[in-house]
Amino acid sequence: MDKRRFYVNVETGEISELKAGNNAQFTVYASPEEVKALRKCFEDKDHADFGTYWRAHIPFKEYHNDEDNDAFDHELLRAYKMIYQLGDEEAKEHISQYPFFKSLMDSDDY
Repeated sequence: MDKRRFYVNVETGEISELKAGNNAQFTVYASPEEVKALRKCFEDKDHADFGTYWRAHIPFKEYHNDEDNDAFDHELLRAYKMIYQLGDEEAKEHISQYPFFKSLMDSDDY
Protein backbone atom coordinates (compact mmCIF):
# COMPACT_ATOMS: atom_id res chain seq x y z
CA MET A 1 0.00 0.00 0.00
CA ASP A 2 1.24 3.45 -0.87
CA LYS A 3 2.23 5.72 1.94
CA ARG A 4 1.63 9.45 1.76
CA ARG A 5 3.29 12.32 3.54
CA PHE A 6 1.53 13.82 6.56
CA TYR A 7 2.43 16.64 8.90
CA VAL A 8 1.87 15.92 12.57
CA ASN A 9 1.63 18.15 15.63
CA VAL A 10 1.56 16.17 18.88
CA GLU A 11 0.30 19.02 21.09
CA THR A 12 -2.74 19.76 18.95
CA GLY A 13 -3.22 16.21 17.68
CA GLU A 14 -3.28 17.50 14.12
CA ILE A 15 -2.49 15.19 11.22
CA SER A 16 -2.66 16.86 7.82
CA GLU A 17 -1.48 16.36 4.27
CA LEU A 18 -1.15 20.12 3.93
CA LYS A 19 1.59 22.05 5.66
CA ALA A 20 0.01 25.06 7.34
CA GLY A 21 0.85 27.14 10.37
CA ASN A 22 2.65 25.12 13.00
CA ASN A 23 1.27 21.69 12.09
CA ALA A 24 4.62 20.42 10.80
CA GLN A 25 6.22 19.45 14.11
CA PHE A 26 6.94 16.04 12.54
CA THR A 27 6.72 14.64 9.03
CA VAL A 28 5.57 11.04 8.65
CA TYR A 29 4.86 8.72 5.75
CA ALA A 30 1.84 6.58 6.45
CA SER A 31 -0.91 4.47 4.94
CA PRO A 32 -4.56 5.35 5.65
CA GLU A 33 -4.68 2.60 8.30
CA GLU A 34 -1.58 3.95 10.03
CA VAL A 35 -3.01 7.47 10.04
CA LYS A 36 -6.23 6.11 11.53
CA ALA A 37 -4.22 4.36 14.28
CA LEU A 38 -2.28 7.56 15.05
CA ARG A 39 -5.53 9.57 15.19
CA LYS A 40 -6.94 6.98 17.62
CA CYS A 41 -3.84 7.46 19.75
CA PHE A 42 -4.41 11.20 19.86
CA GLU A 43 -8.11 10.71 20.68
CA ASP A 44 -7.25 8.34 23.54
CA LYS A 45 -4.65 10.83 24.81
CA ASP A 46 -7.22 13.64 24.74
CA HIS A 47 -9.76 11.49 26.55
CA ALA A 48 -7.23 10.69 29.28
CA ASP A 49 -6.25 14.37 29.43
CA PHE A 50 -9.85 15.26 30.21
CA GLY A 51 -9.70 12.81 33.11
CA THR A 52 -6.57 14.48 34.45
CA TYR A 53 -8.46 17.76 34.49
CA TRP A 54 -10.93 16.30 36.98
CA ARG A 55 -8.14 14.73 39.04
CA ALA A 56 -6.50 18.13 39.38
CA HIS A 57 -9.53 19.22 41.41
CA ILE A 58 -8.99 16.47 43.97
CA PRO A 59 -6.12 17.74 46.12
CA PHE A 60 -5.45 14.50 47.99
CA LYS A 61 -4.99 12.32 44.89
CA GLU A 62 -1.32 12.11 43.96
CA TYR A 63 -0.13 12.32 40.36
CA HIS A 64 1.88 9.12 40.53
CA ASN A 65 -1.14 7.17 41.82
CA ASP A 66 -3.60 8.22 39.16
CA GLU A 67 -4.97 6.03 36.36
CA ASP A 68 -5.83 8.98 34.09
CA ASN A 69 -2.28 10.33 34.27
CA ASP A 70 -0.94 6.85 33.53
CA ALA A 71 -3.30 6.55 30.54
CA PHE A 72 -2.28 10.00 29.25
CA ASP A 73 1.42 9.15 29.54
CA HIS A 74 0.88 5.77 27.88
CA GLU A 75 -0.98 7.24 24.89
CA LEU A 76 1.53 10.06 24.50
CA LEU A 77 4.41 7.59 24.43
CA ARG A 78 2.50 5.35 22.03
CA ALA A 79 2.03 8.33 19.70
CA TYR A 80 5.73 9.20 19.83
CA LYS A 81 6.67 5.59 19.05
CA MET A 82 4.33 5.57 16.04
CA ILE A 83 5.70 8.89 14.84
CA TYR A 84 9.24 7.57 15.21
CA GLN A 85 8.40 4.44 13.22
CA LEU A 86 6.59 6.36 10.47
CA GLY A 87 8.67 9.52 10.54
CA ASP A 88 11.26 10.92 8.21
CA GLU A 89 14.91 11.09 9.29
CA GLU A 90 14.42 14.46 10.98
CA ALA A 91 11.53 13.11 13.07
CA LYS A 92 13.54 10.03 14.04
CA GLU A 93 16.54 12.16 15.01
CA HIS A 94 14.40 14.52 17.09
CA ILE A 95 12.53 11.78 18.96
CA SER A 96 15.72 9.78 19.55
CA GLN A 97 16.98 12.73 21.63
CA TYR A 98 14.13 12.47 24.16
CA PRO A 99 15.17 11.07 27.56
CA PHE A 100 12.50 8.35 27.39
CA PHE A 101 13.56 7.13 23.93
CA LYS A 102 15.46 3.98 24.97
CA SER A 103 12.67 2.71 27.22
CA LEU A 104 10.14 3.62 24.53
CA MET A 105 11.86 1.49 21.91
CA ASP A 106 12.63 -1.37 24.31
CA SER A 107 9.01 -1.73 25.42
CA ASP A 108 6.26 -3.65 23.65
CA ASP A 109 3.66 -1.75 25.72
CA TYR A 110 3.56 1.13 23.26
